[in-house]
Amino acid sequence: MSLKVAVVGAGSMGTNHLRVLQDFDDDLVQLVGVAESQEPELVRAVRRFHVAGFADYRRMIFETCPDLVVVVVPTHLHYAVASYALEQGIHVLIEKPIATTEQEARSLIELGRSHGASIAVGHVERFNPAVIALRQLIATGTLGQIFSLHARRIGPYSPRIRDVGVALDLATHDLDAMRSLIGVEVERVYAETQRRIERQHEDLLFGIVRFANGTVGMLDVNWITPTKVRELSVTGERGMYLANYLTQELYFYENDYTPTSWEALRTQLGVSEGTMTRLKVQKVEPLRAEYEDIVAALKAGHSPTVSAEDGLAVLQLAHRLIGSTRAGEVIACNA
Repeated sequence: MSLKVAVVGAGSMGTNHLRVLQDFDDDLVQLVGVAESQEPELVRAVRRFHVAGFADYRRMIFETCPDLVVVVVPTHLHYAVASYALEQGIHVLIEKPIATTEQEARSLIELGRSHGASIAVGHVERFNPAVIALRQLIATGTLGQIFSLHARRIGPYSPRIRDVGVALDLATHDLDAMRSLIGVEVERVYAETQRRIERQHEDLLFGIVRFANGTVGMLDVNWITPTKVRELSVTGERGMYLANYLTQELYFYENDYTPTSWEALRTQLGVSEGTMTRLKVQKVEPLRAEYEDIVAALKAGHSPTVSAEDGLAVLQLAHRLIGSTRAGEVIACNA
């Protein structure tokens, strides 16, 4: 039996979701409706995807009876739309971040539990094949002890996002990726932010997160760089992995411990440049992989890979980074 899916939001991201959903076989996924309050976007979506369109998401849910509602609206509307669907006992996929505030996220989790509905959060980089390969390699111990992670998510200003800054819109991607790679929680954070183009919210963030096992993560995110970069590096005692989110390429830079008889040189070198290897990664569209994961989870009756609890944990970290820069001090995450 196919999963009936309805989408709320037909903007840029909503269109991506509609495209991917329409590409599924009908016996697996059935796209039953799209809701959008802006008429031009709704008309375009209906014409392109030949799906029933609604100006009101509540009417769409009532008339189409979906199994899964996909929430692809501005962040400040996530709670209203998702909570309405959950109250009807309908599963939801919420684009990241899960909500605007921690209180909203906790309320959604409780609604899901009380109404028997699952919540998936759209941290789509978790399904990037380069990140999946990186996670598998780290798990095998190829790097030895992990020292640090460094995420660069920079690019031009995006005027379509006006209700949140880069902490919630960009840094949440890498915070989730780091948590999934390291496998332990963050114990403290520190950040510096600036507002250069976007006057209501931060458009530049440099953040440091320290994990409970001593690993340090560095976040470099902004909307003020005239070129788009999406990279994550992981450095350990045996070398460094570098993943390109955009091209789904993964490289390994090996530490060269070639012995030398020159004692003075050996003590100074420490780590030296070794072989660089480009690892084979089978490219797939992360958004489709995310949907495949959710469909399989719902059919099997278990939680999707990226749960509401994951979404809450990442949201908490993002808010602590913002709080750190406001307070000008390190923020403990167990407080």
